[in-house]
Amino acid sequence: MLVMSSVLALGFEPAVAQPTTPPAIQPFFRNTTRVELWRYFEPPPPTPTFTPGDPSTAHIGNRLLAGLRWRHARLDTIVALQYVQFAGLPDDAIGPGALGTGALYFDHSGTSYSRQVYLKTASIAVRGIANHLDVQAGRMPYTGGAENPSGIPKIESVKRSRLDSRLVGEFEWSLFQRAFDGIRGDWVSSGFRITGSAFQPTQGGFEDAAGVSMSDVRITSAVFTTAPGTVIPKTELQLFTHRYRDRRAVTARPDNTGRTATAVDVGITAFGGHLVSARSAGNGEVDALLWAAGQVGDWYEQDHRAFAVAAEAGYQWSKTRWAPWIRSGISWFSGDNDPQDDRHRTFFPMLPTVRRYSQSTLYSMANLRDIMAQAILRPRNPVTLRLDAHFLALASPADGWYAGSGATQESGRIFGYTLRPSGGASRLMELVETSVDWRVGPHWSVNGYVGMASSGPVVRRSFESGPATFFYLENALQF
Repeated sequence: MLVMSSVLALGFEPAVAQPTTPPAIQPFFRNTTRVELWRYFEPPPPTPTFTPGDPSTAHIGNRLLAGLRWRHARLDTIVALQYVQFAGLPDDAIGPGALGTGALYFDHSGTSYSRQVYLKTASIAVRGIANHLDVQAGRMPYTGGAENPSGIPKIESVKRSRLDSRLVGEFEWSLFQRAFDGIRGDWVSSGFRITGSAFQPTQGGFEDAAGVSMSDVRITSAVFTTAPGTVIPKTELQLFTHRYRDRRAVTARPDNTGRTATAVDVGITAFGGHLVSARSAGNGEVDALLWAAGQVGDWYEQDHRAFAVAAEAGYQWSKTRWAPWIRSGISWFSGDNDPQDDRHRTFFPMLPTVRRYSQSTLYSMANLRDIMAQAILRPRNPVTLRLDAHFLALASPADGWYAGSGATQESGRIFGYTLRPSGGASRLMELVETSVDWRVGPHWSVNGYVGMASSGPVVRRSFESGPATFFYLENALQF
């Protein structure tokens, strides 16, 4: 753009651009550096059998992704390596439970200077078989809910921040992330897309031995998505089913029964769908989202029956200064109201990217009622400000307070979800969060976040007092 402007300023006619063929091999590079500071809820005082962890922690981490993409005719091949390194992970921030994300990274690795290089992506895709079918095999990313891009910016923005990865996602905010080994097929038509997949997730998230395929976890999916307007005007419709099977040699059992386990024994089928719409109204756009899921299956020796629903709406004054966008909604994830019976009713989020819905990472989408209000402003084109408020309570006081984002390791003592007792209370916390995203240039962005959570009666069952505060600053480069 700078060269073109200079040429025009000098009065020369620019040469007509000639069609070019993209290079057969395209390298890509992404580097993310993040500093995190925590002041967690204050642990209870020490006793002869309990040593409290330090709630004030700080660490730095870096993630470097480098890879090659080769396209030829209908073939599309991607190979990428990822290197993650930490410094300053806290070795004394456990008790009760992990006191922040730095403590979770340390709990998995056992060292303050965790590092790992591993294969992040290695896949080959054949596009346009019979003009409709795409097939991809190998190690790849997968985001449930985002299978079919709608082509409508507002719908895509809502999906990206409030819909994608509710049940299956890449855990992408964690530095180690998660990938999927297996096969995916997409039948693409002008009005709909049918997606089928069969995967084994890799270790990752907070686990430093990332990139190892978890052969004892299987997830198969079938998803039907319509283009906006195919069924309902200006609305995307999706129907999905996911089957999750977990037989890992992991001893933790995150539920309210108090029972122990020598291995995971979980087989759950989730089914449901979503509606996302956006349309012009007055001086802006109105958007709406409805997502619902039911679950059946087995949770160890119990029958599993659970449900979840989320409803949200918003309005953006797109022609007004700063383009203010206001949204609100409520989400409900069922909990278990009787730990002694033979039925497990706690909604199980499977393998999500939970931070899209819990930016503080203090809670997960299980046994939860979340009343949310959100404001997004754009004071300048490259700068976005976001303010969120959450009023959080347990769906069932007989259940507990869950946190986590799904399976992280193939064997050991860490399930991927943790549970703290409720003490029979329901109010969890009130949370206020602010984030700033600044796109400094086409390849460079800086973003920051600060969140503060009050300590409700459920929190005070495990902790002395609050609030909890989480801050991070992130620098990202991409070529």
